[in-house]
Amino acid sequence: MKGKDEIMISAVNLERKLLALERELHSILDMVREERLKELGEDVVEASSGAWGYDVDSAEFVRGLRGSKRLDWIK
Repeated sequence: MKGKDEIMISAVNLERKLLALERELHSILDMVREERLKELGEDVVEASSGAWGYDVDSAEFVRGLRGSKRLDWIK
């Protein structure tokens, strides 16, 4: 069975590896965005349909948006 110190060292090492992985993933995403920007000549999000699959220019989307309630009461 591992001691408390060994577990803490393992947790610290795991956290360092996760942070390094996150930095690498962001680097890859930045490279992909740059390539897409070169291909499309515009922002990647603008090229997609609302970024979440919504056609933000459709009448149905606008109706749904107008029919939604404000969430000002949430604080």
